[in-house]
Amino acid sequence: MTMGCARMRSSGFVVRKFGSAAMERAFRMDYARRYAGQRRLAGASLILIWIVFVGRDWWLLRTFDPSIIFHVSYVRLAGAVGMALPLWLMWGSRAFDERRVVRLLCVVILSCWFAQIALMNVYPATQVFEDLFPEFFLIIFLIFTSFRLRAITAAWLVGLCALVFRLAIYLWIGGHGSTPGFHWVSWLSRGNTVSIMYLAGIVVCIQFELAARREFVFRRTLRAAKARVDAASRVVKQQNERMRELVKEKERFFSSAYHDIQQPLAAINLFIRSARMKLEDEHAASHDLDVIEETARDILDMFKDIQDYSELGSYIPHMAPVDTQAVLAEVFEQYLEPARARGIEFRISVRRRRPPPIESDRSLFKRALSNLVSNAIKNTSEGGVVVGWALIGEQLRIDVWDTGIGISPVHREAIFTEYYQINNPGRDRSKGLGLGLSIVHRVAGILPKHSMRFWSVEGRGSRFSLYAPISGMTPAVGTDDRKDDACTSILKGKYILLCDDEPAVLEGLRRLFLSAGALVDAAGSMAGFDAILADDCRAPDIIVTDIRLRDGPTGMEVAERIRQHFAWAGVLPVVFITGELVSPHALRDFTEPFVLLRKSSAPESTLAEVSRFIAAQQPTDFGHTPDLCQAGRRV
Repeated sequence: MTMGCARMRSSGFVVRKFGSAAMERAFRMDYARRYAGQRRLAGASLILIWIVFVGRDWWLLRTFDPSIIFHVSYVRLAGAVGMALPLWLMWGSRAFDERRVVRLLCVVILSCWFAQIALMNVYPATQVFEDLFPEFFLIIFLIFTSFRLRAITAAWLVGLCALVFRLAIYLWIGGHGSTPGFHWVSWLSRGNTVSIMYLAGIVVCIQFELAARREFVFRRTLRAAKARVDAASRVVKQQNERMRELVKEKERFFSSAYHDIQQPLAAINLFIRSARMKLEDEHAASHDLDVIEETARDILDMFKDIQDYSELGSYIPHMAPVDTQAVLAEVFEQYLEPARARGIEFRISVRRRRPPPIESDRSLFKRALSNLVSNAIKNTSEGGVVVGWALIGEQLRIDVWDTGIGISPVHREAIFTEYYQINNPGRDRSKGLGLGLSIVHRVAGILPKHSMRFWSVEGRGSRFSLYAPISGMTPAVGTDDRKDDACTSILKGKYILLCDDEPAVLEGLRRLFLSAGALVDAAGSMAGFDAILADDCRAPDIIVTDIRLRDGPTGMEVAERIRQHFAWAGVLPVVFITGELVSPHALRDFTEPFVLLRKSSAPESTLAEVSRFIAAQQPTDFGHTPDLCQAGRRV
């Protein structure tokens, strides 16, 4: 295409064909298609003007001999038929074939032109120059401007018309040499006018064709470029689809690995709690259990960081007024014992008044503040950590001060990067995975009008600050403000159906709920519940199940089938306890009420969350007494 464009070599007044015969054919086809409508309209306009001139002839010649009007009308009719027939053929597919349409246009033009010359012989001699010559000029103008003839066609066709015109004038002079009022000077000026119009029209046709060729090359190049872009887009789309599949496969693998690793860790945590209750007086065994429990907790905390970080990508914040003082108190209670265990002081700065409420997502804000406090405690070996607040205009700033190792300027740009840790080359698992500050940074970006800043001096400590907008509304009191120990008493006497495909985890959860006074029936799949459901003595107060089960129906399907079996008792609440990286959004099609808990949670937290969930349902029929047929299985 580029070679054809280069070989065209069109100067301002020279038109050359494309070097490629195929490209020249494509140009002619495109040219015919582009100007088919215009050529039809020009031909129809020419016939319409020709008909108008018939009326003018009658008006001018009515005072002459009637035979003149008859002969003029005959010539006009012959010219109209000669133009109309090829024009009618142009309304078919021939209009899109440049060679055929040029032939038809030639017939139209020559029919008009020779009819016009024939009129010179039948018109009164005194009217020829005044009334007929302007028609010649109008016809030439239409030919060059409206019919879109290519330059070579216009040159020979209109040139032929001009020669015939000059010859006709010469013959006409010979026959009318003694006509009164005829002047050779007038003949020369009118004849030269046609020649000048011919030359000017050729220049116009050349410019039209050069522009058409340039536009054809441009559109052809544009189409080729668009085709290449479309092809590249299809390739990119295919690659993106492949990448999405790879990401999904990676997510499935990671989720499965995450689930499979958490299963034994959750079992360890559950059985540690059970063993501790049995060995309260055995201090040596209790010390060993403390070490095992601390190790398991460190590993579970690392998995919880991964879980929190993965969930932030699809999390939709729920903005509402938040009681700042309550969040600070909860974080303080959560980290008071870990701080004491490291031998450092942890306190909240005392102020005369309570901090104002903020407009935020409570769980996200608490998670960010907890991570800042946890990070400060882990990186402080002596001194302490202080949490305080200050009003800054329309925002509340929450500060976490520590007297830890501080942050060197070299690390300040990287501390918010995933898995980046300072002074932990051995990857001490007690210090986590390095996701804490990354989570805080992402939370600050997710929450509207929130931000985070920090100040640090290497070797002296750091101050991390969270900024949140102040709320003008009073926060509602939620179930999060209840104490765990008070909540767990709600489980006493409640009937729980428990399902998990991991025997160790199933047994650990069974013992956990039994220790809280609940009545439990457990099974590893839906098949295990057949005998329990067949007994049909009492509807469960709550269903607790893993989402992924090894064989048969999923946890959601098990819960749904149990709900259907006890449909008379209403929609039973369901607790999903999973070790997978599953977002609550994935359960959007499951009928509420339900809640999603993690196996990485401590046993006490699991009991507290289940208790809060049961309390939130405000049941009216929890006072049932278990039948003797059920009591035999709830050991």
